[in-house]
Amino acid sequence: MPIIVKKKKGETKDDVIGKFRRLSVEEDVTEEIRKRSAYSKPAEKRYAKKKIILWREKCRRRAKKRRF
Repeated sequence: MPIIVKKKKGETKDDVIGKFRRLSVEEDVTEEIRKRSAYSKPAEKRYAKKKIILWREKCRRRAKKRRF
């Protein structure tokens, strides 16, 4: 999805650039570019997914311990 930032009356170029930068950070554009710029092996993708799953489980265990 393209990011479109239009200059409003009274805004400087720096303001418009700042808006664009904030929107690109919110949309994770730079992260997506990094992912697509180089080929990653299927095994690396599986490892990354597994790592995320383990991290979530770890967080859930911590949350359960805090409840009691």
